Amino acid sequence: MGESVTTVALPPGGDLWDRVFVPAPLVLVGTLDEDGTPDIAPKHQAMPLGWADWYGFACTSRHRTHANARRTGEFTVSYPTPDQAVLIGQAAAPRADGEKLTLALLEQLPAAEVDGVLVGGASLWLECRVDRIVDGFDTHDLIVGRIVRAAAPEWAVRNPERDDAELLHDNPALVYLAPDRFARVADTLAFPFPAEFTR
Repeated sequence: MGESVTTVALPPGGDLWDRVFVPAPLVLVGTLDEDGTPDIAPKHQAMPLGWADWYGFACTSRHRTHANARRTGEFTVSYPTPDQAVLIGQAAAPRADGEKLTLALLEQLPAAEVDGVLVGGASLWLECRVDRIVDGFDTHDLIVGRIVRAAAPEWAVRNPERDDAELLHDNPALVYLAPDRFARVADTLAFPFPAEFTR
């Protein structure tokens, strides 16, 4: 038998998520301000919802991202690479005199199906129309969009003629380790699903 493990009680609430590291995706959500200026904000509580074409992220109503998505009914999602980590961190900087000057450091590409921008150099781009906003998660709401367009650079797309491990080794994925670290994921293994597994 293994040695006994000493446990530490972690009370539910905001402090819980500061006491342990939790792997999560890190994305850049793009919306448009009232004057048409792009707003790009990093989000890590973001993910596909089911296996179809819904995508959601948590956001407080105090942020422009929330107000913009509600007003316009649209948003974009860009999955950045580890090489963009410093620029992503700068996108979280507060506004100065109403402007987010650090956004000028990010290459912005026009979206094709919605009014907005995507971030260049990313490994996946999604364009979404707001389907619903679910409130009531303390100070945050869940903004759910329907994906109307998805695209990725050729180097990021899985290819049956290329081993997945090689693809990720050559093009590492970015993982955010909330609350304040990130990792380059390049060394991966196939997950040991049972032979009869289906999703």
